[in-house]
Amino acid sequence: MAAISPKQLGFGTFILLGLILAFSPVDRMARAEIEVSGLVQEIAGESAYISPEDLAHAIIDKDPSVIIVDLRSSADFAGYSIPGSINLPVAEFGTDRADEILDRDKTLVLVSNGNTISGQAWVILKSQGYPDVYILAGGMNYWVEVFTNPVKPEGVYTSDEQFRYELRKAAAPLMMGEQAVQSDANTPTETKTPAVRKTSVKKKKVDEGC
Repeated sequence: MAAISPKQLGFGTFILLGLILAFSPVDRMARAEIEVSGLVQEIAGESAYISPEDLAHAIIDKDPSVIIVDLRSSADFAGYSIPGSINLPVAEFGTDRADEILDRDKTLVLVSNGNTISGQAWVILKSQGYPDVYILAGGMNYWVEVFTNPVKPEGVYTSDEQFRYELRKAAAPLMMGEQAVQSDANTPTETKTPAVRKTSVKKKKVDEGC
């Protein structure tokens, strides 16, 4: 899994700095610089990300505290979207509709094709004081890969790797709808409800597009 690139990190920081310069009084700049440093470290680490498996659990559980915000274009959203997600391109941030969707009392999961645009949106929302915001690790590109072609672990593998594979396989029909799900010849094809095992929302990052 690839780490976020310096270019992407720098662009997100540039957006945040611009917001701070526009809205912060001069006597608060020192404090703002500390906040910038904290956000940069957070998005460069793992705490800003949620895994496809954890998000799938939230969807299966119909967790009312989670709002999935799809930042892609309306055309991309119409082609395929994560079940229950709401389309809100970044260009609409600051509108009345955005204010209605972006509930500060909910957990917001930001989705784009990869990590770049959702990472930029994360920086904007965190700088505006949204307390509980996450980026879907790898975005839609990784989501589709995970649930249309789950890779069965081979050789020596851990119980976590086996559980992750079984969850992806069982959840695929719900997560992908009519999208084709490739079946493993050595694995039963009947749909099973994945076992409930709560995991951390922290996830190593996968960057596969914008």
